[in-house]
Amino acid sequence: MAVAFGKYELLKKIASGGMGQVFLAQEHGTGFERLVVLKLILPHLAEDEEFLDMFLEEARLVARLSHPNLITILDLTEIEGRHCLAMEYVQGEDVRRLDRFARKQEKPLPVGLVIRIIADAAAGLSYAHGARDGQGQPLQLVHRDVSPQNVLVGFDGGVKVIDFGVAKAATSGQQTATGVLKGKYPYMSPEQANGQPVDGRSDQFALGVVMWELLTGKRLFKGDTDLMTLRLVRDCQIPPPSQLNPKLPPGLDEVLLKALAPTAEGRYPDCAAFRLALEDYALNLRLPSSSAHLAAYLRGLYAERIATESDPSKLDQLAEDADLDSQSNSSRNGMPTSGARGLASSRASKLVGPPSRPPTRVEPEATRGTAALAPVAPKRRTWLPYVAGGVALMLGGAAVVWLRGTQTAVPPPPVATVTRTPEEAQGHTPPEAPARPTPAQPVRLMVTSEPPGATVQVGGEERGTTPVALPLVPGEPSVAVTLALNGYEPVTRQVSAADAPTVAVALQRRAARPSNTSKKPPPTSSLGIKTGR
Repeated sequence: MAVAFGKYELLKKIASGGMGQVFLAQEHGTGFERLVVLKLILPHLAEDEEFLDMFLEEARLVARLSHPNLITILDLTEIEGRHCLAMEYVQGEDVRRLDRFARKQEKPLPVGLVIRIIADAAAGLSYAHGARDGQGQPLQLVHRDVSPQNVLVGFDGGVKVIDFGVAKAATSGQQTATGVLKGKYPYMSPEQANGQPVDGRSDQFALGVVMWELLTGKRLFKGDTDLMTLRLVRDCQIPPPSQLNPKLPPGLDEVLLKALAPTAEGRYPDCAAFRLALEDYALNLRLPSSSAHLAAYLRGLYAERIATESDPSKLDQLAEDADLDSQSNSSRNGMPTSGARGLASSRASKLVGPPSRPPTRVEPEATRGTAALAPVAPKRRTWLPYVAGGVALMLGGAAVVWLRGTQTAVPPPPVATVTRTPEEAQGHTPPEAPARPTPAQPVRLMVTSEPPGATVQVGGEERGTTPVALPLVPGEPSVAVTLALNGYEPVTRQVSAADAPTVAVALQRRAARPSNTSKKPPPTSSLGIKTGR
């Protein structure tokens, strides 16, 4: 049985975080009903005046934004003494889960569709960066937490940037304390990792990291510890994606690496210019990269899940005595855990919210759909036709694009004239000459250490001090790399080209040996030697 909460009917609990709870809910309006994502603030946090002011300020800030590539806040209200946000419900998947699922199915995202996702996300960010307040003054808004988890891809081919939870505007009254970092470390720009002022080009860098990882299937900045990850970001050693994925079309490295320049001045002027460069590249190479192509790809990849979610009667409903104040465990980085599959094999479409506490972590408020368990008893609901007609129609902010005629005509192959040798005419086929294998191109493996400056040896041969780049050939056996630094224990690791682009090693200090301060007097008496006078 569903639980009534003001004008909302809570259908399914999606996630719990340190700040609140997320539900899939049905809104009862005057003349229409729709599915929404509802986020309830925990009661004890509502008593924190500073937190509540920050929450309301950030919510009002993001509520000003209205763009097809940004999530939409529908309502900011207080019901039964609890503050809540209502946001549009998007049937889809975030980029991190989409990429993992696609590779597991051996159907990785084609280059053209990667370009579509990143270009649309850049369009949403560009709009946010240029947003103005009611008096026409620039908000100078920066997302500061662009990551694969915060880029949502709808099954209709729409792309939305979500979770402006750590967004900062020049007009914001809440100022970040000096030295406090907000965001996900592996997707920070070098200037953000150094605690310097950031602008929209910082978001552009983070979006470039997302694209690099989608093209290569590897993590760009990922150390054993947060400190190691931050050092990798600050060093900003980025190999061209074609080194790890030789199948990439030519020229893509240059387009992407400009967005990943170590300094803001070396990047595109803004996200709009980055988007234009991506669109021009796809157009020049005639890559299938439209929203229709993306929707067709997702329909094939998620056919079973889409069919399940199209039946709203299978949406789970809360128990009658559901505890609305309970919290589930969270992982180390604040990501709400999810144990269900199906509609909720993934946490539902993420939402927009204020920054979480503590400041060194950001909780992506997950709000993707939640898995269907037991079907709900048949019940007359006037909102069924809306859901059956498509979630995008209910939300009013997404468009369903059906793919028609995506197959391009392929010209017939030219007729070839084959000359047969006398041996072939008599039925004897000469053996084919063995094809020469194409030698694999070496990749650069960047070896770093914390602290830096460690001597690197490969097979007893010194290769310099960290950070140092090692050329390795894909397919060859792993090699032993030894790092040594005065005062630290030496470390040896087996590495190969598959570990590219970076291997980060944390060195441990060498334990100090106890000094023997007590000295025994020389056995002079036994030798008959006199000391003194």
